[in-house]
Amino acid sequence: MIMKRTLAALLLAAGTWTAHAADVIIAPNDDAQDEAAAAPADASAKLPLPKSIYRGRVGEAPVQVVFGFLGDHASNEVGLFDYSKLILTQRASGKTLQHAEVDVTMNGALEASRSALRYHLVLDYADKTWFITAARQDWQCAGGKSWTQRPCKMATPQPEEQ
Repeated sequence: MIMKRTLAALLLAAGTWTAHAADVIIAPNDDAQDEAAAAPADASAKLPLPKSIYRGRVGEAPVQVVFGFLGDHASNEVGLFDYSKLILTQRASGKTLQHAEVDVTMNGALEASRSALRYHLVLDYADKTWFITAARQDWQCAGGKSWTQRPCKMATPQPEEQ
């Protein structure tokens, strides 16, 4: 009985750790300890990392992080896309501009059921990296002017007249 409880506790702890590790992935480099000893303390290093749904790489700008996150939603594996117009808007805020919101709108979709697709992403900067902390996707269905958070229904093909 004690062994079963211990095993259950270990599995629960491992599951909790795994879920937390999926929120923010931090891969320390080999020289992290040497750099920490040699470098002066950085005030931003003391702040907790933001909870995120995606982490960019060091040196990437918010727009680069957004397109890394969107992946094949922005283009397919060979770089082709299914929209005629891309509108990108980035707004930064905060004293040191370490908070950003990026809107990506794809107009003129080839898909008959929708006319546009929009993403709204919120990013925060910490540990020399931009993190996406919130994301929303909206659709504008064919013939409509308003946005919805539900995918557009595919148009049902009409039977051909004989």
